[in-house]
Amino acid sequence: MKFLLKLSDISSIKRIEFREDINGLRAVAVLAVVFYHADFELFKGGWLGVDIFFVISGYLISNIIVSELNEGTFTFKYFYLRRVRRVLPALFSTLLVTIPFAYFLLTPKAMEEYTNSLTASVFFYANYNFMKLDFYIAESTKVMPLLHTWSLAIEEQYYILFPLFTFLVYKYFKKYLIFLIGLLTIVSIYINTVTQSVDKFYRLEYRIWELLLGVLVMVLSNNLKIKHLEKIGLPLMLFPLFYYDKYSVNDIEPKLLVVLGISLIIFSNTNNSYLTKILSFKLIAIIGLSSYSIYLLHQPLFAFFRLAYAGRLLIFGDTEKYFLIILTLIFGYFFYIFIEKRNLKSLSYKFLFFSISFIILFSLISLFDKGYSSRYAGTNSQLEKYYLPEQRSGIEESQCIETFSNFEYFCNTSYKPENENLIILGDSHLQTISYELIKNDRFVNYNIFTSTNQGCPFFLSLENNKSRASCGNSKKTNEIESIILSNETTIIFGGRFPWYFNGDPFETNLGSIGDSMEPGLEDLLVGLEENITFLIKNSKKLILIYPIPELGYFPLEPYLYKFYNLNDEITYDISYWKEYSEEVNNVFNELSDTKLIKINPEKIFCENIFLNRCTSSFNGTFYYYDDDHLTRDGARLVVDEILKINIR
Repeated sequence: MKFLLKLSDISSIKRIEFREDINGLRAVAVLAVVFYHADFELFKGGWLGVDIFFVISGYLISNIIVSELNEGTFTFKYFYLRRVRRVLPALFSTLLVTIPFAYFLLTPKAMEEYTNSLTASVFFYANYNFMKLDFYIAESTKVMPLLHTWSLAIEEQYYILFPLFTFLVYKYFKKYLIFLIGLLTIVSIYINTVTQSVDKFYRLEYRIWELLLGVLVMVLSNNLKIKHLEKIGLPLMLFPLFYYDKYSVNDIEPKLLVVLGISLIIFSNTNNSYLTKILSFKLIAIIGLSSYSIYLLHQPLFAFFRLAYAGRLLIFGDTEKYFLIILTLIFGYFFYIFIEKRNLKSLSYKFLFFSISFIILFSLISLFDKGYSSRYAGTNSQLEKYYLPEQRSGIEESQCIETFSNFEYFCNTSYKPENENLIILGDSHLQTISYELIKNDRFVNYNIFTSTNQGCPFFLSLENNKSRASCGNSKKTNEIESIILSNETTIIFGGRFPWYFNGDPFETNLGSIGDSMEPGLEDLLVGLEENITFLIKNSKKLILIYPIPELGYFPLEPYLYKFYNLNDEITYDISYWKEYSEEVNNVFNELSDTKLIKINPEKIFCENIFLNRCTSSFNGTFYYYDDDHLTRDGARLVVDEILKINIR
């Protein structure tokens, strides 16, 4: 017990001097994040650099607070004043710099998302702002200029809460501080293991264990000396950066490894170790000192360059990535010298007041002007309807009625027992198609049921389907079986299967938007065949819709930016799509049954309008809302093919 009390003693903790190794570790962390966002495969786990930052922050901030409490010099006023000087000038400068680029490069929809994140960044709730954003229909994370501010929000929320917690515990339960910190750390790690919700990536309670681990390291390293643990910590920290990828972003294992590694380094490393000598190299030291500014600037720089290239349909390649990395490091250094260092000495409150006022005003105008849509008064008036969210949506949930039972996965807008049933089954690619079918007079005598969940085309369990396993649900299966058994039923089925299969984004000579995912590969093809076989067996007719050709680019931006005239169609050779969709289409081609009817949108968008060239528009009519979803005009062309079928 005495040994534990000695380990937990905080009364002898003094302010640590500047540690060159920690400064170098900051450089490692920020470079990992920058290389990850530059899409270098080698640094596929570079997102863990943020976790390294969290431990370092927990270590340094707790040392400041506890050492000052020991000296009797701690005050909330001066603590928060130092935080304001350290954080706000560089942050607000970055936000202000992004505004003109956003104004000229962002579409109205993207501008609305940007201004929401702008305000959230100022008031440090960016993590919750991005958490509530539906990334399936929002702009790609690669072109969100302020996405990275979620981590700053977590740190600032910690800076607000932790000093108060430490002050109260120090005053009344001083000798139990380390035990309470340990308990909170364990609880935070535990709740990470009991949920798979994507929300935990952004929420403080799921991240605070990393910051608190820095506190534990700070206290233990003051009371216990163990040499050479950094030799274990270094490979533990580096290995996850190169081994794990973005599909592990919500897993606890890579975070535990990298956090344990950085903790062992901070705990055991000394000023005269070889690691310190390496981390003290001048370039690494400069990057470490500039790491905060580099982190602030890298995401906007990459996002705006990607937007500029995408709008011109140019390929964003390795040359551009290397150029931007160098530019980020240079700008980050100058930001550190002229903004960070200067404001640590003399803070301009007028600048802070002006920044907050201007950002709020800019955001309010964006709100009332629908993302500054007036910027594109001429061109936007013709494109405006295609930017509306309903262009890619189906029937609103408010229109669904209770049928048989209170369905969770199926929507029905009207039901008559004497009518035949029609089920539209798929993912978001069938949403607009379902909308156009439901409003068509020819189907007024059908009970139409829709289940078009985003990213989830399946309703069977399909245990062998790794990438779409979360879409399988027994309740969903029970619901469709209750519809099938009620009377003869026609089913329309489709989805974005080539993307689920490949994992890699669709790419042509015009580029790619880079929306990769974990591939389904052969497991998906087997599951897909099982799914279709089940549907054929349990339906009057199955209308199978082949995958809708994707674009690899956003179709409206080149016209919005006036790089193309509205009547100039952007097309690509059909061979790109045939190669990308080959494996899935082969499964569809081999299926044969008298109850099976096939419709291939490839013929509509890649053969009928232009021979062997896929197009997103024709004569100012746009068939695509984004790189892969149809507009209602596009969906209507598919519905026209369905109308040619004698369903009865």
